[in-house]
Amino acid sequence: MAGTQPTHGTVMSLVTENAAGLRHRTITADTVFPLPLTPFEFFFRCDARSHYEGVIYVELESRGRFDRSAFELAYLWTHARHPLLSARVAADARGWPEWISGAPGPVQYGAGPVPTVGADAPMHVQIRQAGDETKFRFGFSHMAVDGLGAFQFLGDLFIGYNHACAGHVYPPVWRRLDPERLRERDGHQTVNPRKLSELWQIAKVHLPLSLRSAALVSEDVTPPATSSTAPQEPAEFLVEHLSREETDALSRVAAGASVMLNDLLVRDYFLMLEEWNRQTSQARAPLRVMIPTNMRTRKDLRMPAANVFSYAFVTRTARDCQDPHKLLESIRHEMADIKREKRGLYYEAGLRLLSRWPAFVRWSLNRPTCFATGVFTNLSSGFDRVPLPTVDGCKVAGDLLFETGAGAGPIRPGTRISFAAHNYAGRLAISAVCDAQVFSPSQQRALLDAYLAKLRTTIAGEKS
Repeated sequence: MAGTQPTHGTVMSLVTENAAGLRHRTITADTVFPLPLTPFEFFFRCDARSHYEGVIYVELESRGRFDRSAFELAYLWTHARHPLLSARVAADARGWPEWISGAPGPVQYGAGPVPTVGADAPMHVQIRQAGDETKFRFGFSHMAVDGLGAFQFLGDLFIGYNHACAGHVYPPVWRRLDPERLRERDGHQTVNPRKLSELWQIAKVHLPLSLRSAALVSEDVTPPATSSTAPQEPAEFLVEHLSREETDALSRVAAGASVMLNDLLVRDYFLMLEEWNRQTSQARAPLRVMIPTNMRTRKDLRMPAANVFSYAFVTRTARDCQDPHKLLESIRHEMADIKREKRGLYYEAGLRLLSRWPAFVRWSLNRPTCFATGVFTNLSSGFDRVPLPTVDGCKVAGDLLFETGAGAGPIRPGTRISFAAHNYAGRLAISAVCDAQVFSPSQQRALLDAYLAKLRTTIAGEKS
């Protein structure tokens, strides 16, 4: 760090000494707490259990000299700017859970057991170094933030890190945020359940989830002989990065078919699931994929990191997957319908209704029904959008060049796999989280390889 260089032991005292500057240049949690949990946050609180914590993972790999003091200073600045990620949950006078002010969790250096992320610790960061390589692994409680909120925090964190590496002991002049917007983080909800037409739309979303269980992903399969030889990550988060040439080829296939790249990725996810279950003689229940949908509006642009999303559900039978071209066209239409009809609003409205009877929410989440076969999340280009200098498409902060980035969403009982796509520096990263109670590490690798094989078959079709 150039100029004044705070050591590890003086970071907290620097923040204290410069409290006046911090008050003027960052937000403070005291202005927004307590905050009652929204129905969606309550859903995640009820659904958390020991093996299914509801955590969003983001992993960034960098090369160059890592400045620990600068990181810790930026970490404190950024938590002051995004208060939900240092908050904790308590009960109000009526017994309803609410967010109250807390303190940022510690930074873990090196390998070792990762602390639990949840109501009392909304995020965790682990930093591992080997030579000039530094790997950051962040875990964010989905109760506190969604994927966009996670990347919002990370963007500000590394802007702050870049600023601190230049010798500054005050925060940078970030884009202005309004912490009061956190009080309206579910204000996008416009559904009126008292209207018969709206109640019918809620029922159309929720009844299939309650009355017809989706197919499970079977664990009884032999990994293919062509399984990747890439080193395995810990079982909860496995990732592989496509090359820039492969990523460009997939984009060309999507453009040639007049579909979004995400439509193509979802189509191949269905094809992989159908083939996997067919090989394992799985019962022919319908395949249902849960797709997170962003619910932010323009007035939410000034909101700190939060959970402002919902779910849409796309269902196909094994027969629907027999013709890949028809399947892609049907997914294109349905994804457009999901946006146009704002189906995420109706899923969230159903949760709002259920949350009037908290015991019923807990009961419904503990039923053996499989809501969805798998999750597919498109994190788009979250880290690509951070306003930092770039070298060959890769972001630079301080002396660190960030070479790869990836993210992964959580799973829940019955929904045994969660795949995510993240486009960074022109390369598509595909990650897989699988139920460790069901799948071995080799089976998790086989599932990821099966999906990558589908994508590469799609690419091969474009080249032929």
